[in-house]
Amino acid sequence: MTYIIAEPCIDIKDKSCVDVCPVDCIHEFERILIIDPEECIDCFAPSEQLVTSHGLRTFEELENTSCRVLTDSGFRPAFVKRFRRRPLVEIELAPAFEERDRYGGTRLTTRNVSRFRRTISATPTHRWLLSDGQQTDSLGVGQFVPAVKAQPSRDSETYRLGVLHGLVFGDGAWNKQEIRSGEHLHYVQLYGERVGKFRDFFDQVNFSPSLDVHPGYAGTGVVRSCANLKKLLPETADPEYIAGFIDGWLAADGDPVKAGSWRLRSTDHEALDWLERVAVLAGYVAVGSGEEGSIETNFGVRSRPIRWLYLATRETHWRVMSVNAEEADEADTFCAVVPGKHEFTLAGGVYTSNCGACEPECPVEAIFPEDALPDKWNAFVEINYAFPDPAKINTLVDKYADENDVHNEPIA
Repeated sequence: MTYIIAEPCIDIKDKSCVDVCPVDCIHEFERILIIDPEECIDCFAPSEQLVTSHGLRTFEELENTSCRVLTDSGFRPAFVKRFRRRPLVEIELAPAFEERDRYGGTRLTTRNVSRFRRTISATPTHRWLLSDGQQTDSLGVGQFVPAVKAQPSRDSETYRLGVLHGLVFGDGAWNKQEIRSGEHLHYVQLYGERVGKFRDFFDQVNFSPSLDVHPGYAGTGVVRSCANLKKLLPETADPEYIAGFIDGWLAADGDPVKAGSWRLRSTDHEALDWLERVAVLAGYVAVGSGEEGSIETNFGVRSRPIRWLYLATRETHWRVMSVNAEEADEADTFCAVVPGKHEFTLAGGVYTSNCGACEPECPVEAIFPEDALPDKWNAFVEINYAFPDPAKINTLVDKYADENDVHNEPIA
């Protein structure tokens, strides 16, 4: 699907849309601008996920809906749209960091020993931001893309409830569902400083003398909820709740490492997969993962091996390791239009530009998706698809302007 420039553009002579077009597909004719329908912008595969104020969502499930997406200046309003079918490429990314070089300067580098990768399915001409502030519509091996993570508030009631959920999920226990209230009852044993610091987050804390023999025991937190939190991920919660959940889970099961980062171990592989993509909502970027070889314990053999995830707090970038054409057939493509910002964050914290950048920049609101063009301006479909024939385009525009008595004043 392409965009159509309609009647309000005639004789206006404003080129704001040209300046923001990522693929240079808007061209000037005598009285109007025309979008090349074969080169008009398109972006990501339907299954790609973006970071919203309600967790991760795929482009396909957000089609034609408004949402708030994560940018480097917080959450901004956006609208997700479907574009035309195009071939896709698979972009493989590796985490990279700024380090000092031998000459006293700094450079971006990725550690070859790390096997951690993220893959993105996008069109070959999608517009990308680069870590050096430049932009490109032909992303290549060796280039660096910035990562973005949220800076959530950690003093709200929503955050507190998320922490309790994370503590239960990580190292708590479901006890029962009460018959009268229907509430689920959970217990969290508060051992050690990391968990103990959340003692005041609980509405009720019991003390068990039998557990006091364990060093660092600070009581047993009681959590009541309408659901079994031990089996539930907050996939559709708001960012502060998810940030609290992640902090609680890390306090219960994580191991702090250098520079404020964490290593989290779990046999719940599906939960770690989700955390890898959504950790940016808590201010972390997943930059490493692996699986422990041993499955033997003092209580027998584990049913599943332990996987681990490394979450970094330092500034992170993504290095392009490969760009390969996908073997699958052409697919519908999607993107998020973010008026005024034109940027958003993909799952895992990969920061990118958006499509539809021309539409919000038009000062006379003359640009429309082809399937949303007002019926009164259907004539501009023929005009737009006359590209690149200047004689035909100019003739059709003159004819339309005469028949409809169009007299738009140019913008100074």
